[in-house]
Amino acid sequence: MNFFRYFIHSTRHFKNYRKAKKVSLKINKNDFSYDAAILCYLRKIDPFVFEELLLYTFKKRGYKIYRNRRYTGDGGIDGKVRIDGKIFFIQAKRYHQYINLQHVKDFNNLCCQYHKFGFFMHTGKTGEASRKIENSNCSNIQIVSGQTLINFLKYKVSEK
Repeated sequence: MNFFRYFIHSTRHFKNYRKAKKVSLKINKNDFSYDAAILCYLRKIDPFVFEELLLYTFKKRGYKIYRNRRYTGDGGIDGKVRIDGKIFFIQAKRYHQYINLQHVKDFNNLCCQYHKFGFFMHTGKTGEASRKIENSNCSNIQIVSGQTLINFLKYKVSEK
């Protein structure tokens, strides 16, 4: 389905997409005095704009993305990205403190159920129990947070 044709039917998605694009430009113009300020800023934006920001960044990095038709009731998958021919699930969470261990477990179980790998991308802190799940033999997820998340979001964006 054509990306923009889909957004014609969803004004809310299109508004969040435009806001996400502005956030990306702000991050990449170095409007922040230090990287931790970026995380503080991300914790304040709308959660759906954060989802769109992640998808927008994957797209700008040259990957094929798949958006959901709606933000809520998505079954725990906020989007999908194709990397080297494989589909990866994306879970986006805007946390202020430590991430919820149950959210990590649920996302890992969902990825295992569909035999897919996934990115659990968040703005909070990752606890040791969550890292144990990520590093276990039966894990299908990679947790992306902190400096790794900032590095993912920071790159030179060309205007189109």
